[in-house]
Amino acid sequence: MKKISILLALLCATYSGFSQSALSLEQIIALALQSNYDVAIATNNISSANNNATKAQAGYLPNLNLNSGLNYSRNNTNLTFGGVVPDIEKDGVENTSYNVGVGFNYLVFNGFGRVHTYQSLMNTQQLTSLQSKIISENLVLDIVTRYLDIQQANLNLDAALNNIKISQDRLKRVTIGNENGSRNKLDVLSAQVDLNNDSLSILSLQTAIQKQLASLNTLMGRDPYTAIEVSELIPVPAQQSMTVLREQALQNNATLLLAQVAEELAMHQIAITESRRLPTVNMTGNYGYNNAQNGAGVVLSQKTLGFSSGLTVTMPIFNGFQLTTALKNAELNQANKEIELKKAKLSIQNQLRSAELDIELMSQTITAQAQNIELAKTALERAQLSYSNGTITFNDLRIAQLNILLAQNNLNQAKINLVKVYYTTARLAGGLLTN
Repeated sequence: MKKISILLALLCATYSGFSQSALSLEQIIALALQSNYDVAIATNNISSANNNATKAQAGYLPNLNLNSGLNYSRNNTNLTFGGVVPDIEKDGVENTSYNVGVGFNYLVFNGFGRVHTYQSLMNTQQLTSLQSKIISENLVLDIVTRYLDIQQANLNLDAALNNIKISQDRLKRVTIGNENGSRNKLDVLSAQVDLNNDSLSILSLQTAIQKQLASLNTLMGRDPYTAIEVSELIPVPAQQSMTVLREQALQNNATLLLAQVAEELAMHQIAITESRRLPTVNMTGNYGYNNAQNGAGVVLSQKTLGFSSGLTVTMPIFNGFQLTTALKNAELNQANKEIELKKAKLSIQNQLRSAELDIELMSQTITAQAQNIELAKTALERAQLSYSNGTITFNDLRIAQLNILLAQNNLNQAKINLVKVYYTTARLAGGLLTN
């Protein structure tokens, strides 16, 4: 790890053209977390989940309603009474009634379903927060990857610019040699083709950098055409042993926590389904005023003011096995969530193992490629001398030139990939947003 730290320090030391106006990686991440559209949507989803995670939404509070009504009728009426009350026969009898009052409806008991509904709402709140965290982690890792790709492209561009200087010098020497008869026209054409290819490589790297800059603007919620300059510094997250990382991942990894909450939600869903087997107790009440006017009959007018209430008990007996089927499906869903949790744990352990192997490979690759560069530089110096003496062909010189470029690019890629692995392990351990 000490060797790796030294190599990374050397990598960072290669950047000297830092501009005060350039955005650092931390600044880009901060701007993106503030303005990215996916993060904004996730934040709204959290607010919605917070609004729902209350006892009121779980049904702990009664429903109050203001009730009122008005009825009118006009009929021909024929009433026949027994005893001494005379019969009534009238046309155009008008009857009116109206009422106003306050009613309430309160669920007293529903088989503890309300308790588990509230817990489910709380779990949904946790679920939404974890989903938002995963979205933010995806965003940060995407920014880190693009930022590091820009740094690698800049390193490769530096190597390509050094390479094109060699190609330009060779073309100049070959042209002079052709003029004095020591080189033929084919050597000049070949040198010109190689110079053109090197120029295209530089253009390709510059284009790749501009694309990544446009993507960074988009991730920050800005117009991709916005002028942007990024810092050439590469911050490296603090590293810990794989044992510590595994412990942290099993406690803090957002995907794993998401699977755990999903399993808890499934367990509450089973309890909610089972509660439907128990009786439901519901209380209703009303306080109001009623007025009825009858145009024909014994009672011509009736007025009431007062309170009325009732209690209803409902006990399910049989519903065509729908409840039994729902319970079986809820249990199967809970079993699936348990399997997904085990799968998530195994996946995290596998990713950490892969990261461990990648770190070992990248550290060895960095050492080997650094040696290859020194060897390639020596080989190129000898090839240039031999080519000037006419002891090797133009193709041999070109191979020596490309070997040093390839070794430098491989070294750059290994260094950048190592930093990417460090950020990946930080995310697996749940610390990406805190580094």
